[in-house]
Amino acid sequence: MEIYDELYGRFTVEPLLESLILSTEVQRLKQVHMAGAAVLVNPLWNETRYEHSLGVMLLIRRLGGSLEEQIAGLLHDISHTAFSHVVDLALSNEREDYHEQIKANYIQDSEIAAILEQAGYSIEALLFNDEQWPLLEQEAPLLCCDRIDYTLREVQRYFAVPLSEIQVFLDNLLVSDQRILLQSVEWANWFIDQYRKIVIDFFYDPRNIYSYEWLAQAIRQGLESEKIGSEDLLLTDSAFLAKLKQIDSPEIRQLLAKLDQAFTWQYCSSEDNYDIFQKKKLRLVDPLVKTASGAVPVSQLSTTAYEKIKQLRRDSEQGIYLIINEN
Repeated sequence: MEIYDELYGRFTVEPLLESLILSTEVQRLKQVHMAGAAVLVNPLWNETRYEHSLGVMLLIRRLGGSLEEQIAGLLHDISHTAFSHVVDLALSNEREDYHEQIKANYIQDSEIAAILEQAGYSIEALLFNDEQWPLLEQEAPLLCCDRIDYTLREVQRYFAVPLSEIQVFLDNLLVSDQRILLQSVEWANWFIDQYRKIVIDFFYDPRNIYSYEWLAQAIRQGLESEKIGSEDLLLTDSAFLAKLKQIDSPEIRQLLAKLDQAFTWQYCSSEDNYDIFQKKKLRLVDPLVKTASGAVPVSQLSTTAYEKIKQLRRDSEQGIYLIINEN
């Protein structure tokens, strides 16, 4: 099976990876959007969990990761719910990890389990602890393939960062002692700038915020009234939205109708009569840089990087307050 990705290029993958990619569970991710409800208010925010999952797998492959780690990368988001992290907001889950909580149960009776067990793998050993895979997952603020892929993919698509620039960044990545490093302070600073575009400029875009808020409220009401159940959260975006629309609830219908309307907004503070407050999970990066004395966080090498990271933390911890106006 040949795979082409606009960030990483063309690859021919093994039959086992092909079988996993063609499984029902991985194919479902083609209809689960990374930006959650935001795609309903801006169709251009259309990156899917499928694109990201293949991207993580291919980046691990590019960096020399084993077949097993590539499998873990492909499947790391397999249990993401419809509209991704909107469900975490609906459940008031500040860790934003509901998909991880249900991952083991979701995989147990899936096509994925049968494919891997037939190939001689234990799904528990391979998939139930992503922290064992150092290229796939690292605690923030270190770099990992998951964090790198969604950042590069989204700044290229949503902020028009040139592919040529991204390619130079990728060429500056290296792996040492199972950690991802950059070869220069310049490119470490560059990645901090790109990461900020995603976790502040994009995640906190008011359209992102209010679409999340209203869909999360609709989901919460649907769950509380038992008109939808936890099994429905694992539908595709379109199937799940259709099920919400079938619920006989004026409140839910009103919330969903807002997603088809245009609004303006005002930024405000906690002291104002705001309509929406949201604070996302804290996300920071402090890339390691290769030096003569070893791997060093860029914040220790660059005052500019240190200040950028400090500002990113400050803005993330502040959250966002909005007043919403109907046009």
